Amino acid sequence: MRGLKEKIIVISGGCGDLGSATAKRLVEEGARVVLLDVVDKKIGEERAQNVGATFLRCDQSERTQIDSVLQQIVEKFGRLDVIIANAAMVKRELFQDITRDSWDDYLRINLSGCFHFAQSSVRLMLAQSLDERGVRGKVLFTSSWTAQHPLPGNVPYVVTKSAIESLTRAMAQELAHHGLRVNALAPGLVYAGLTKKLCDETTGLREALLDMVPLGELGTAEQVADAFAWLCSSDSDYMTGQIVTVDGGCAVIKRALPDT
Repeated sequence: MRGLKEKIIVISGGCGDLGSATAKRLVEEGARVVLLDVVDKKIGEERAQNVGATFLRCDQSERTQIDSVLQQIVEKFGRLDVIIANAAMVKRELFQDITRDSWDDYLRINLSGCFHFAQSSVRLMLAQSLDERGVRGKVLFTSSWTAQHPLPGNVPYVVTKSAIESLTRAMAQELAHHGLRVNALAPGLVYAGLTKKLCDETTGLREALLDMVPLGELGTAEQVADAFAWLCSSDSDYMTGQIVTVDGGCAVIKRALPDT
């Protein structure tokens, strides 16, 4: 892919399955990647080392932390080319069982955290020069296909991811004339992270999820990473305000007639 060599890319929630796979893919293309996460420093450094990235401990929902860490990155590398606001929480709970604290945590981490990460990054990017293709920087978010096609048992997750998609479009429109691109990637049912854990622990769940996917297979973290690499690259420079769905067809809903 074009335009990734030596690019400075920062991924929040970078030590999870999607973040790590994306970092590995970007490093393979020559990018310099920094992983932000709330995991223990030793664990974070080991995971970053495994994919050729750098680790900095940071909670994206804490504005003072994100401001400080991003400033450190710019001082060290001289520029901030792309950020991927990927950190999020998700758990299964029925609507009537959602507590006030749980709801507030979703908003703090999944929505406000992404806002703070994005705004802090944009302020730094605005001070940068345009690259040779007229791009000053890129902001990417991790959404989910469930933002538009909800599954039962995760209302706060669906709501916050839907808000992320609105944030993507609004930011893209406002920041386009500054040379900034803003897009989101919406993975489908990926056999990684919490979905993998639930499938491994819950009898019949994997089969039930597979029945929703027209392509007949759950996605992988590596497939999500491939899409993120494209969005980070200069191959996607004429895109902004878009939600790229990588879901094996889940969004079109699997239907079959008796003779098909």
